[in-house]
Amino acid sequence: MKAGDTLELELDALTPGGEASGILEGRTISVPGAFAGEQVRARLTHVSRQQPRAHAELRAILRPHPGRRPSPCTHHDDGLPARTPRCTGCPLLELEVADQRALKRDLLARQYDLHVDAVIAAPAEFGYRAASKRVVGGSTGQLVLGSYVRGSHTLAAMHACRVDHPEIVLAAEELRRIADWLKIEPYDETSRSGDLRYAWFKTDGSSVLLTLVTASADSRAASELPAHLRRPVGVAWSVHAGADNNLRGAAPTLLRGTNLHTTLAGVTRELGPLGFLQPNPAVAALAYADLVRDHAGHELRGALALDLYAGAGVTTELLRPHFAEVHACEAYPESAAALGLAPETAEHFLARQQRRPDLVIANPPREGLGPQVCAELLRLAAPRLQLMSCGPAALARDLKALASGYRLTALRAYDTLPHTPHLELVAWLEST
Repeated sequence: MKAGDTLELELDALTPGGEASGILEGRTISVPGAFAGEQVRARLTHVSRQQPRAHAELRAILRPHPGRRPSPCTHHDDGLPARTPRCTGCPLLELEVADQRALKRDLLARQYDLHVDAVIAAPAEFGYRAASKRVVGGSTGQLVLGSYVRGSHTLAAMHACRVDHPEIVLAAEELRRIADWLKIEPYDETSRSGDLRYAWFKTDGSSVLLTLVTASADSRAASELPAHLRRPVGVAWSVHAGADNNLRGAAPTLLRGTNLHTTLAGVTRELGPLGFLQPNPAVAALAYADLVRDHAGHELRGALALDLYAGAGVTTELLRPHFAEVHACEAYPESAAALGLAPETAEHFLARQQRRPDLVIANPPREGLGPQVCAELLRLAAPRLQLMSCGPAALARDLKALASGYRLTALRAYDTLPHTPHLELVAWLEST
């Protein structure tokens, strides 16, 4: 088996990256653009010498998945002009949504040994995304707002993206039109020259907050665009002069207008340029509401609850009516300030705690709780521990680290990003 070989392959699994894979001659072969349950003809592009793995490009679908459908997005289908980069942001887009959820549920069980009780469907298949970061490319007068093709720095257009909220679509098109009219120069990462580098859109469903990220403080984009943009309620500006691809840039300045006020699970919060916004608020609200109840949906009550990685404080507010005391912890400065707290890591926060709480909830970043936080949670031994996770690999590690003091009583998944492999997870644990 070598690169360049063409082979026929039965695909039986979804990979964490959204590709399909099958096993041939002892090697796991990944094929982008195909789905588990399909038989395909593919051409090998890379065969690993260190691992029993290989990658291939799809040449023909010999037996399609019964849920396969024509692409609903013009940036994703096979009818694009030759050599036009194809967007890879929604690798499951050509599969019916119910079939997507079935493959994702199987991925959790097979890859991570996580067996969910249910996968909660998203209310909307399209137009759900409330936060979108765009790479700026193209040429002066013909800007492209898009994303990098997976595994490359080739820019694919995302104009009128189907999963973006309609307000973000309109704001992005206005930005592109006005920037072309003003002859704003896009940043070129090869020559490290140019002006407008990234654009970051957030919406509360009716208004948009736009952050412009430029390559230097001497920026026509920052000085001229805000006065001409009508759709954003606020325009912020950040500078990113480095060679890395951090889309945030430095601490932003609000050039005009106001921040957003977003409502999630009935809790309203002010949201600034760097504040975290759930990309699918409708599904996140379902997960947050479940996170603060038991797995049967009953309200929890007690003397003390701890809210780790509290973010904007939505879960903190949901807990307050039912607990005499709720102590929150947040490390990110902007979010901590909105809660009236000093920034503090979960490790330091838990190390200070001496009272046994009745409940601990935690919504850590993708890398999970980690061994130090797990050790502190075992020391405190709260009777209930409830976790929300966007990283299944990290959740599986954390559950093993907590197994000496807790048993998993329920695990539920939420389809927060349809057309991608991503699921949000909520785990209910009780002390043993």
